Amino acid sequence: NVNHKNKPLREKENHKKKQLRERKSHRQKQLRAKENHKKKQLRERKSHRQKQLRAKENHKKKQLRKRKIHRQKQLREKEHHKKKQLRERKSHRQKQLMKKRGHRKKQQEQTRKTRSYKKKKKRNKKQKNHTRVMQDKL
Repeated sequence: NVNHKNKPLREKENHKKKQLRERKSHRQKQLRAKENHKKKQLRERKSHRQKQLRAKENHKKKQLRKRKIHRQKQLREKEHHKKKQLRERKSHRQKQLMKKRGHRKKQQEQTRKTRSYKKKKKRNKKQKNHTRVMQDKL
């Protein structure tokens, strides 16, 4: 009899206990979810930072490569320019020398044609003959 009277009371208490347990587990579940969410956000932030750092490094490397290539290109162009100038100077000198030679040749030809040159030649010839004749007499 006593048990039957206390049954609703026990049920009531059991129900209360169950609700408390459920509320407790629900709170714990929420706390765990909150913690997990925080951890996830931290992980995401960390990975994002790392991604950005990698991107920055890659960009730096790319710029360095570009600069290096640009420098090499400029050096090559400078060398080509120097070589070209040397070639041009050399050919210019040769042209001038050829001009000079041609001019000298022309001058020599002109002097051969002059009267005084011919007279000088004649005089030298006579002198040579004279010395030879003198030698023969001795």
